[in-house]
Amino acid sequence: METTTRQAFQARCSQVAAVVEQTGATVAKAPKDFAVIVSRGDASVTFPIVSDQRDWRETTAEEALFAALTDLFAWASAKTDDATITTLDATEKTEVPLVRRDLGAEVERLRALAQIVGGMEPVRRAWQAAGIDAAAAAAIE
Repeated sequence: METTTRQAFQARCSQVAAVVEQTGATVAKAPKDFAVIVSRGDASVTFPIVSDQRDWRETTAEEALFAALTDLFAWASAKTDDATITTLDATEKTEVPLVRRDLGAEVERLRALAQIVGGMEPVRRAWQAAGIDAAAAAAIE
């Protein structure tokens, strides 16, 4: 039987969730919001997901986690240093305060996630399960 692209994606999402769940954490869709929650004990972190009602109904918690973690990696890899900012045009520079604010929120989510799953190593393993290059994942502190 041939594996479809959708089946391959769902298998990858399941692998990512398995890495997180091996730490004792649970992964669930938020009951009212478009968000995925990773929790263990009394600690939890919520990752908002951009979606609409129809797509959200069809999205599994594992798929939402995959989306959240790949997005988190992109944010954690973002460069907002002065040298990078100087390369932006005037219009792009007006968005820098918003980007820095959003980056700060994502950094806090990363810290909370690492605390819940027992450090950055499980986070890196989840990123690798999502298909992110091991060296790129290792570069994130």
